[in-house]
Amino acid sequence: MKPFELTGKYVSLVPLMENHIEPIYTASLPKEIWVWSATKILSHQDAVEFVQQGILSREKNQHHPFAVIDSSTQSVIGSTSLRDIRFDNQTVEIGSTWYHPSKWRTAVNTECKYLLLQHAFETWHMNRVEFRTDELNSASRAAIARLGAVEEGMLRKEKVLKDGRVRNTVVFSILKEEWPNVKQKLEGFLGK
Repeated sequence: MKPFELTGKYVSLVPLMENHIEPIYTASLPKEIWVWSATKILSHQDAVEFVQQGILSREKNQHHPFAVIDSSTQSVIGSTSLRDIRFDNQTVEIGSTWYHPSKWRTAVNTECKYLLLQHAFETWHMNRVEFRTDELNSASRAAIARLGAVEEGMLRKEKVLKDGRVRNTVVFSILKEEWPNVKQKLEGFLGK
């Protein structure tokens, strides 16, 4: 899959590359980012592996990982991905999303999701976009629901985390028929 960039008013989503290792590591330093995340960047080596695995996944056409760039400072503030890309079934997951805490509860997440959803539905013509989150992560569940995604259910004991906890995963989705209303809602949030 050829790397591509998505640009909005507040953020640009640029393909994750080797030159993002240091800024990804710097953005990932606050420990509160990783409380509920299955993927954790807790060391410089974790940042190296995160970027290298992301690039490898893109080369295998499995995922398309992005560095999230703050438009006002041109600095890396996090990462997000189009994951589990299935053109045969016209489905994709938006996930592996994290931001520096200074960007929590700002327009950053809304615009990232808007750009990713717009690409999934309007460029790739997907039937379904999925989101997954830890059952215990109430902030993430609320943020996904706020987008207009429908909670579908729970995958019980779906993932073993690095600390040994077995995670129940809540699944949400947006269907192509729902995208026009979700798009309008997100554009309202973003003042478009």
